[in-house]
Amino acid sequence: MTARMTAIALPAAATALTVGALTATAAPAAADGGTFQPVYSLAQGACVAQLDTSVNGDAYPEHAAFTVSTIMFGVGPCTLPVTLNWRNLDTGATGSVTRTANGPGHWMNDGRSALFRPGVGRFTATITVGAAHVPEPGSVDFTVTEYRG
Repeated sequence: MTARMTAIALPAAATALTVGALTATAAPAAADGGTFQPVYSLAQGACVAQLDTSVNGDAYPEHAAFTVSTIMFGVGPCTLPVTLNWRNLDTGATGSVTRTANGPGHWMNDGRSALFRPGVGRFTATITVGAAHVPEPGSVDFTVTEYRG
């Protein structure tokens, strides 16, 4: 990273982290699927990102949906891997789904790429962000029911 890129990226990162810290007291996520707390993160490259994520059960028969939306500010290409980690509360099964946002600019996954199949049951989910970030996004509970066509 050049000195000029560092001079731009570091103040922007500090601003994003400060704003993120101020929003750490936002309301908790919904009980049956919903939105995680917004996150402010450094990205891989000379970017900072505002990250919005959600998970919802029954998005398609026996599927859930993991949506990721970012706005990345910076110079040059950058990426931000975001992983949904889920646990089935009925069976104990676990799994994860990763989406990688690309920037700078706005990025979001489309409806079809949001779908994943964790099985049937009640779930709890957390988010892992692949770079330094604030605040922690919390957890969201969701349900996937058996399809009866």
